[in-house]
Amino acid sequence: MSRDQAAYFDQAQPYLEETADRRVRRIQAFLATGLRDRARAGQAPPAVALDVGCGPGAMLATLPAETRKVGVDIAPALLERAAAKGIETHNLDLDSQPLPAADDSCDLVIATDVIEHVLHTDHLLNEINRVLKIGGLFVAGIPNVNQPASFIMQFILDLTPMYAARYRCPHYRDFSARLFKAILRRHGFHVRRCEGSYLFPFDGFLPGIWLVRQIPRWGAQVLVAAEKQRNEPIPEGYQTNMPDLLAWLTGTH
Repeated sequence: MSRDQAAYFDQAQPYLEETADRRVRRIQAFLATGLRDRARAGQAPPAVALDVGCGPGAMLATLPAETRKVGVDIAPALLERAAAKGIETHNLDLDSQPLPAADDSCDLVIATDVIEHVLHTDHLLNEINRVLKIGGLFVAGIPNVNQPASFIMQFILDLTPMYAARYRCPHYRDFSARLFKAILRRHGFHVRRCEGSYLFPFDGFLPGIWLVRQIPRWGAQVLVAAEKQRNEPIPEGYQTNMPDLLAWLTGTH
């Protein structure tokens, strides 16, 4: 499985590009906003930042020069580009291996467009919780399968939802805004900010961007800035029915 993902990203041209498209710039802006929120609260810039699924290092490159920047990815070609930016890089299988950081050692963890590619979601989120300090910032982005375009795809075109783990897709898990926020709370995080990235297919349409900032569940991508509140490793398992899953996530089971 990890070899398949590595082969995909090593040859997927959009991920190899060094120019930041609108989607990447939107994530960078959201990251900057999350850091400004913390600065206003009197918190220092991150001393140690870890990007899980760092790609060519576009997010870490925006951080202050004094920040220690660590990038993790499955694809060697992407890690080469990140290393050229002075980023400490590690090639890992996020489904099974531990993150390259000690417990409670990171001030910032980033994971954008990566969690949906991991089969064992709880393993990865347990690791992120482990390495992040109490009060540390977790900035995550997930493709949103429950967006307006998905209604047309499912009920008119008889297709799977937008960005779903569909046939020949490298995604293994599907997320919506509500579900992802519930998962983060279950893993010991408090969501401080949640926004949509853009309204598909109008990625450069400013009124659409404004709209999904107000209604994140309409965004093509959901961006979340969360604060670690407690150490909470979660046992991996299955709740196959949605009511059972929601009950487990909210602690009402």
